[in-house]
Amino acid sequence: MKFEMDSQKKQGIIIIEGETSIQNIKSIKNLFEQAMKSTDTIVLDLDNTTYIDLTFLQLLYSAQQKCLESKKQIFFKNTSLEKIKRFVVEAGFSHSIVIKYKQ
Repeated sequence: MKFEMDSQKKQGIIIIEGETSIQNIKSIKNLFEQAMKSTDTIVLDLDNTTYIDLTFLQLLYSAQQKCLESKKQIFFKNTSLEKIKRFVVEAGFSHSIVIKYKQ
């Protein structure tokens, strides 16, 4: 897991690999906080994520709410789109989490 800045596109990229579970949610939360401090546009790259659990979706929902309040945006990397949609629907969060993508 890591956070990278793309100064050319003026966005922060959060790359999450492996599982998003309660065991590593604190690290992921720190990445979100770092990204929100550093940029107005955050792109989530979940291409190499093998499992997304409820704690991640709750964190994602919270991050989206904070971004709305501070006029920032969260997008998903285009190639991660189907994976995140599937997990969001399976967890029953499709009414809460907004899924936007950025190429």
